[in-house]
Amino acid sequence: MPRPATGSIYQSGGKWFAAITIQGKKHHFPLPSCSTSAQADARRERIAALAVRLRAAGHTEVVETVCRQIAQADESRLPAVIQLAEGLLAGTEKRAPARPVEPGGLRTGARLTVREFGELWTSNQLARRYRRRVKEIEHADNIWRLEKHVYPIFFDGKRIGDTLLDEFTLDHADHVLAQPTIPDGSLRHVGQLMHRIFKLAVYPARVLERSPFPPAWLPEANPERARSYLFPTEDATLMAHTTIPLVKRIYIGMSNREGPRRGNLVVLEWSDLLLDFEDGAGYILLDRTKSGRDGKWQLDPGTAEALRRWRLLCPSERWVFPALAVPAARRISRTDRPMYVQQLGADLRAWLQECGVKRQKLFETTKHRIRLRAHDLRATFVTLALANGRPEAWVMQRTGHTTSAMLSRYRRDADSIMELNLGWFTPLHEAIPELAAMGSDSSENGESPVEKPVTAATDDSIRCEDSEKDRVLH
Repeated sequence: MPRPATGSIYQSGGKWFAAITIQGKKHHFPLPSCSTSAQADARRERIAALAVRLRAAGHTEVVETVCRQIAQADESRLPAVIQLAEGLLAGTEKRAPARPVEPGGLRTGARLTVREFGELWTSNQLARRYRRRVKEIEHADNIWRLEKHVYPIFFDGKRIGDTLLDEFTLDHADHVLAQPTIPDGSLRHVGQLMHRIFKLAVYPARVLERSPFPPAWLPEANPERARSYLFPTEDATLMAHTTIPLVKRIYIGMSNREGPRRGNLVVLEWSDLLLDFEDGAGYILLDRTKSGRDGKWQLDPGTAEALRRWRLLCPSERWVFPALAVPAARRISRTDRPMYVQQLGADLRAWLQECGVKRQKLFETTKHRIRLRAHDLRATFVTLALANGRPEAWVMQRTGHTTSAMLSRYRRDADSIMELNLGWFTPLHEAIPELAAMGSDSSENGESPVEKPVTAATDDSIRCEDSEKDRVLH
């Protein structure tokens, strides 16, 4: 009998997830209420333990649903979900009989609450039922906002999440948006989530006849504020600052030179890269991006060479940017998983100031400007690429943007940079001293900077190589 899976936890886009195998299939559960690895691991243990017990008791058809509810529940709701699961195990909680299905609809006479229907959407159950009509996406941010700003809010003595869909009115929605805990920048996003839930309830789910939201109800979009980007000289200064962990400099440098989304770059695997070409070319192959399409392009030659050299030092055979490569004092996790980048924006600004970069607009937030964020590394790529004459199709292939309108916001800055004649970035393998040294050391010995000769190794030589590797990494 196979050993029951205990699962694992990992981070993606700054959010915690639990990966647990149920009936031979790995499921990924967002953990929106967990902000630390300890909290995520404790929730993972609860999910795995109940999955094993439910399966052993013969409740195989509800294992995934119960596990997902436990994963998504906040601390106030978790006891009720666990009590339901325990009732199923004890035989005191009976599952409701299946209600008749309407042709093309969800359930005849189904009186679902806002939370119940919202969870059908954020768990992608609606996407699986209504294929090609509801898009299957990663809902971690949506779950977090609904759990924080919508479901727990009281109106007329009842939580919004416990309100039946057909009893929800415009007054409920206006009350939610009146909460002072919602930042101005998130107001429209929260409104869009509620609007989307009820639009889906009308069609394709057909559990409501009409939505309570009138036209033009959504708050206005946030006014566009000027965003920051790095100059090539500032990037070179960062890359040469050896007190920044090497893995994070490579991550920043690749963001500036290639422009991928953070969600794709932080979980990049060595299997996503093709680097072993005799002419030195390198390619990136992403199976799926946020836009729902795959992504593939030829890497900048300096980036490809930097990654070849980094592969010799990288402590993970799977992840390109592993947590194991971060110095132990700054490391959140000691297991082989992607590194934590949630605070990268704050770190980036602090490192720039340490390096002596004095351009004030990088560090100030005003009514008309946003200070430099980690996301602006991607904006740096787009702006510099357009300024250096790269066609929009070339840029969009790397960033995943689907229309010229999405790039238009960068065009004005690109025109200014063109006038300043700032140029492009220093090749990454030359900009980072540790990687540049690998090339010069190898060339002096007449060896390839990528491949090392295979020789018989003693224990002492292995220890020396490991200690030198640790010195370069940390």
